[in-house]
Amino acid sequence: MNNIPIPAPITVLHVARNYAITEQQAEVALTWAAVDMSVQWAEFAVAAGLDEADGAAMDRWSQQFPGVRGDALDEAVANVTAAPTPVLDPVDRLLAEVRRAPAPALFRPASPMRTNRRRVRIH
Repeated sequence: MNNIPIPAPITVLHVARNYAITEQQAEVALTWAAVDMSVQWAEFAVAAGLDEADGAAMDRWSQQFPGVRGDALDEAVANVTAAPTPVLDPVDRLLAEVRRAPAPALFRPASPMRTNRRRVRIH
């Protein structure tokens, strides 16, 4: 679950406005929906004999069942709004863990681009 992205701020604002909830609730609901969708995809992939890591198969699945995203978000918003405030377990703990997690090793500092061009010196 550590690879769940933090929702984009504009998306959070959009969901908060559309569902008349706070930004914190919208962020939690989006994360909840993302977790729910990944669980649904994993269950479908196992049942259909597909590889869970196959992004193209996941895209086809989401196109075949277009209501999955909306249903997951609707259910997540319902769960978040029914949760006691300010504790929104277990998703608020998940959000806290995601925020505290170190940046992945994949992000290397920028390095100069290497090309096959000859170097030009300006005097």
